[in-house]
Amino acid sequence: MDTAQPLLTVFILAHHSLLSGGIASTLSEYGSVLNVRLIDSEAINIHEIVQTESPAIIILDAGDSDICRKTPVTQLLEWAPKAKIIHLDLASDRIRIFSSLELQVTHVVDLVGLIQSLSKSELII
Repeated sequence: MDTAQPLLTVFILAHHSLLSGGIASTLSEYGSVLNVRLIDSEAINIHEIVQTESPAIIILDAGDSDICRKTPVTQLLEWAPKAKIIHLDLASDRIRIFSSLELQVTHVVDLVGLIQSLSKSELII
């Protein structure tokens, strides 16, 4: 029985970004666990490919103003609601991670409980 994990699909969205090219090259060395694709915003219909292929991770270079303007994080999360968006910002040496969480809330008390539980959750690195 094959117990191998499926490859994790990672899109790197760019428009002539040297950082994105370097990240794609580096991550491609992990081909046994990652399926990395460098997507040029001018080459294809990003909307269609993101919705069709449903990547697990989408990486954006915060310094690539063309890609950030054309594909805002909120739009990417709408196209691929299960994806995690990693926003690399070399200027501030930061990585921001965005994800979408959709829950049905019918009462204000549900919203209060959600807010309280979100305030207690932390990313452990």
